[in-house]
Amino acid sequence: MSDTVNGAAPADVLDVIVIGAGFAGVGAAIRLREAGIEKFSVFEKAAGIGGTWWHNTYPGAACDIASHLYCYSFEPNPNWSRKYSPQAEIQAYIEHCAEKYDVKRHISLNATVEQCRFDDQRKLWIAQLAGGATATAHHLIFATGGLHLPAWPDIPGMASFAGPSMHSAQWNHAVDFKGKRVAVIGSAASAIQLIPELAGIVGQLDVYQRTPNYIAPRNDREFTPREKARFARWPWWNRLYRKWIFLRGEWLIFPLVKTRERSRWRERVEAMLRRHVQKSVADPQARAAMIPDYPAGCKRLLIADNFYQAMNRPNVELVTVGIDRIEGNAIVTRDGSRHPADIIVYATGFDTENYMRQTRITGPGGVTLSELWSDLPRAYKGGFVAGLPNFYLTTGPNTGVGTTSVVYMIEAQLNLIIEAITRAGRDKLIEVTDEASQRYNKEIRGALQNTVWAGECKSWYKRPDGEIASLYPYNARTYLKDHRRLVMSDFTLRDIR
Repeated sequence: MSDTVNGAAPADVLDVIVIGAGFAGVGAAIRLREAGIEKFSVFEKAAGIGGTWWHNTYPGAACDIASHLYCYSFEPNPNWSRKYSPQAEIQAYIEHCAEKYDVKRHISLNATVEQCRFDDQRKLWIAQLAGGATATAHHLIFATGGLHLPAWPDIPGMASFAGPSMHSAQWNHAVDFKGKRVAVIGSAASAIQLIPELAGIVGQLDVYQRTPNYIAPRNDREFTPREKARFARWPWWNRLYRKWIFLRGEWLIFPLVKTRERSRWRERVEAMLRRHVQKSVADPQARAAMIPDYPAGCKRLLIADNFYQAMNRPNVELVTVGIDRIEGNAIVTRDGSRHPADIIVYATGFDTENYMRQTRITGPGGVTLSELWSDLPRAYKGGFVAGLPNFYLTTGPNTGVGTTSVVYMIEAQLNLIIEAITRAGRDKLIEVTDEASQRYNKEIRGALQNTVWAGECKSWYKRPDGEIASLYPYNARTYLKDHRRLVMSDFTLRDIR
């Protein structure tokens, strides 16, 4: 964004503000520098770089996408320690990228953006930070992710619990679990990672399961020194391995979710996963309670190598009766039973919709993002909101997938965001038209109704009104194809002056 092309900007006005320094924020910073844009700032509320992988430090935290795909395509890592790397290694990788591509100097840590307001007179975005500081820019990239804002259950008496309690996303490392009676509320993605870690040190572990999940073997293992040397010596081998991981998701997992109709492939997968439970869980009653009765893919498919083994331990009990209340130092289930607990861990997932509303966004004329989304979060291609010029989302509504890496989706979205920023520059406003946004969202909502996610089972994917605001109905290759270039007929580009 050179001055000769777009005109000089006042010294106190940035070209771009980026909110968040996880995969999306650091990726945006790298792409901005690649486009020749140096006058930008990244504001991160945490004390370190990494986003999701800075916040989530619970025991056993790891990614369920293979490491060679869960990284930037332009920065392959031949030295991943395992097929599925742990949290600390992923966080270190993001920080490495910030260092290598010289964007760390643009990042301000412990900098919480509380609200952003569009200045109608100056046609600029103004970010208000905690503590009173402000920053002003021509463009605003909202690069916060959905896997850091805890979703808390609504259980009477939670505040009255006598012992320590924590959400998996806000782990308290000062709490000593050794020999204690621990309750883990939840049995999905985070729970199946932390339960095996806790089971070996606690005195008693009660696992409260509301709905069973389909869990496939992870088949995780360490990479040998020879394998890592091969990835480093032959970059084409690294790329080929990454492609194989990607296509496995496209060819084997996406077919499970693309239709709500029964299929022979889904039936085969369900039978395989049920056999896995039957072979792995020793107690017949627990085994029966852990077999889902809904179509595979309707809820998030999980992977684990040690969860079922942990459930077989004599100090681990599966509780499937619903929780009525928490009372003193016990959890009371709906059958009247009292289950004593010294510590409660809420492994109840994330608020994947309201994280986008956590920062107040006020656009032209005082309209807020929450008002624009009063009925349903919606964006054009997941990144552009009608009514908010020069405003961009990296992982907005209907960009989530359960079949590939979110980093792949972020990179695709950044193609459009960087093009929009360079086209608008410092003296234009770019905004998707309301007609294009409505057309796109009508298509997406229609396509989603044909997927397994729209079926009868309940999941965090589906809102109470039946709408699915988080997921993308097509495969990852379609997403990339649709995010290579802006369709300028779907946008207005107007001069500021």
